[in-house]
Amino acid sequence: MTAVATFQTFLDNVFSGALEQALACVDPQARFISTNPNKNPNNPVHGTFVGIEGAKQFFSGFSELLEPGDFHVEAAFGDTEHAAFYGTLRHKARTTGKEFASDWALIGRVKDGRITLYHFYEDTEALWNALR
Repeated sequence: MTAVATFQTFLDNVFSGALEQALACVDPQARFISTNPNKNPNNPVHGTFVGIEGAKQFFSGFSELLEPGDFHVEAAFGDTEHAAFYGTLRHKARTTGKEFASDWALIGRVKDGRITLYHFYEDTEALWNALR
């Protein structure tokens, strides 16, 4: 299976609400990062989250901040180890009700059929504006 296929399976499970099935694609030492690898008290998804428990914490933080909306993958490419995706998203901030729209990119790595790196990039200014 290619890295792109592994990530697509993971994302399909995440967005269909099958988190346990998604986590089966995660290496015990995987690193999950949303834009900023350093912790940020104003954003629970900033930081570096490690392993399956880290992935759960990462997606819990996302759910705490945002009500999921549209998540569109425009393209994906990669090889057996690396994957890159990009597209657009449109979510709603739970605390303010404001819309958060952004282009996004995901860079990842897979080893032995499991995700070892999930690094997500988005418009942090647009997210900040939606949260306040």
